[in-house]
Amino acid sequence: MGGHAHAASSAKKDTMAIRTTGGDTRNAGAAAPPPRLGFARRSSLAHQQRAWVFTLPTILILAAITVVPGLFLYYISLFDYNLGQPLASRRWVGLENYWRLLSGQDTAFWPAVFTTLLFVAITVSTTVIFGLILALALDKLRRGAGFFATLLIVPMVITPVMAGLLWRLMFNNLLGVINAFLAPFGLEQNWLGSPKFAILSVSIVEGWQWTPFVALILYAGLRALPEEPIEAAQLDGASGWKMLRFVLLPMLRPIMGLVIALRVIDSLKIFDTAFALTQGGPGNATETLGLRVFHTGLYQTGLIGRASAMAVMLLVLVTLSFRYVGKYLNRAEEMKG
Repeated sequence: MGGHAHAASSAKKDTMAIRTTGGDTRNAGAAAPPPRLGFARRSSLAHQQRAWVFTLPTILILAAITVVPGLFLYYISLFDYNLGQPLASRRWVGLENYWRLLSGQDTAFWPAVFTTLLFVAITVSTTVIFGLILALALDKLRRGAGFFATLLIVPMVITPVMAGLLWRLMFNNLLGVINAFLAPFGLEQNWLGSPKFAILSVSIVEGWQWTPFVALILYAGLRALPEEPIEAAQLDGASGWKMLRFVLLPMLRPIMGLVIALRVIDSLKIFDTAFALTQGGPGNATETLGLRVFHTGLYQTGLIGRASAMAVMLLVLVTLSFRYVGKYLNRAEEMKG
């Protein structure tokens, strides 16, 4: 009897609680205040302000070392200004510095442009071809691929000036190791003293240092390719050259375009390797546009205004190359899609 009474009392309390809760819920739903959107906006605004506090110093530093010198480069290229003179002594010449370059009055400008383009053609083609060969060889290895990939990093971590000095010793006519190997075959050459071999020597050093970079990127691209098209091509009997031409290269086209873009831009700016090897010689056989800017502005004549105009022309050349390669990458992505 006591148990039944206790159960009935508990059920009655539960029923009253449910009714009370339902009534409270209805009342709460009817009297619920609107969401506090103002607090969310204030919180978001405070978060943005904190983000600006942390990023503004970095932005100011980047502006100080990139934007400000860039604007000064454009500005001073419109003046006749010599190194070592007060900035107040500059003389406004407008576009005369550019006209001297484009019209050929500066007789060393267009040869430097031609040498730069020749160097780009040699180094980009060789690094991409040999980098692809190395990447394919690494992809075929079942063991030791990681070890050999690590070895490929070694030339990349050497500074270009140090690499140039090392290769300058090896290219030496009398004591160089390269002529020591070629002498028994009668093939020794004056590598750095001959105009036709000097540009080849600079290209060899540049290729030696940056072919591993191309190889590692292409190797990563090969490892990321889907297996289904390759297996389907193998079932159809494709192998060797046909597999490379009709299957692997089309799938690698976006990565190849990226590699070519990076190498073109980097090769157009070549300075340190050529300076360490030949300093632009013999004559002006290896004087690239970067070296010509240095010689005109700092090393030979001190004509800062004219050198700045050359630097702007180099920037235009790099920008045009980047836009062209960018269009190629877009077409590659469309074809892939």
